Amino acid sequence: MERSPNRDSNRRPGPAKAGTSRTKKVAALAVVALIVLVSILGYQYLTSPTKPSTHITIGLSDATNGYWPVYIAKDSGMFEKYGLNATVAILGGGRDVVISLAAGQIQIGGVGTDSVVAAKLEELDVVQIGATERERPFYLVTRPGIQSAEQLKGKVGGVINVGVGLTYVATATMLARLGLDPTKDVTLVGIAGGSAARLAAVQAGKIDFTLTSEVLRAKKLGLNVLFYVPEIIEGMPGNGYATSSKYLTQNREIVKRFIKAVTEATKFFFDNKEDSKEILGNWLKEKDPETLEQHYQDWSRVALKIPTTDLDQVRNVLEAIAPFAPKAANADPKVFVDNSIIEALESEGFFKTVWG
Repeated sequence: MERSPNRDSNRRPGPAKAGTSRTKKVAALAVVALIVLVSILGYQYLTSPTKPSTHITIGLSDATNGYWPVYIAKDSGMFEKYGLNATVAILGGGRDVVISLAAGQIQIGGVGTDSVVAAKLEELDVVQIGATERERPFYLVTRPGIQSAEQLKGKVGGVINVGVGLTYVATATMLARLGLDPTKDVTLVGIAGGSAARLAAVQAGKIDFTLTSEVLRAKKLGLNVLFYVPEIIEGMPGNGYATSSKYLTQNREIVKRFIKAVTEATKFFFDNKEDSKEILGNWLKEKDPETLEQHYQDWSRVALKIPTTDLDQVRNVLEAIAPFAPKAANADPKVFVDNSIIEALESEGFFKTVWG
């Protein structure tokens, strides 16, 4: 006898269907619990402190526009971007920087190529790993009566120290390129106190010429600005980055991160003029807008987008100091430079990514 369809439709659900419903509820609760757990873990991950970055100390020979990328990388957070907790210290001279590098007291040095060469000749463990500029943005300043480079013959020029230092090497290199022997055709004298002291000496008639990056100060003193040296002379020495061979061997990845940071800082320099001038003004304690604009214009003409050290600069340094350092005469320029980090970044396409 067939069962009535109405009686079948009014039956209560059987045990199997009740179990299925409970299973679905449990599964739903499990999904909710999983979402909550993932959210909690995600929040903890995002709010937990990051791993501590690598600390490095960067020692600079002095405060000039030549280390602009270091200032920008420090103040804009680019060192932190590459996992570097950087302390920047002004040490007061190239000699102080290379000695500190060799002793392991600092990890990176901002220093002129001349200081690296002189230290290496003394068998200190230092090597140049990059350059900030193709040469120092110097102006040749003379007393008003001198109107041409030929008139420098027989005159007295001012440097910081005769035989050593970036100012001396740049002056000797410039004179040689102008056809003058820096040890015979002119007399070079040392004047302590920086560019301001040398300009004052020119104004007072104690010396006839000097190199300076403070062109506005020179003009205000009524001195003659003969020319902007990088436009006339190639291969002049400039500032760069150095470390010890030991540190480079043991910490190549850290050095690579440093080069990445200062390269991006150089890009920032070109892309953000006003911010860059403000940063430089803070480091140099310079507030005059005209002076900061002059610094920007001058350094933009010599700043290196790819910080490779030019071996011709090293050769010119060796030539300039040879009369005072006999070992320089036969030295191989390659032993003073290690461009391997720059070359590695080039092969990886880093510079192309930054500059396009």
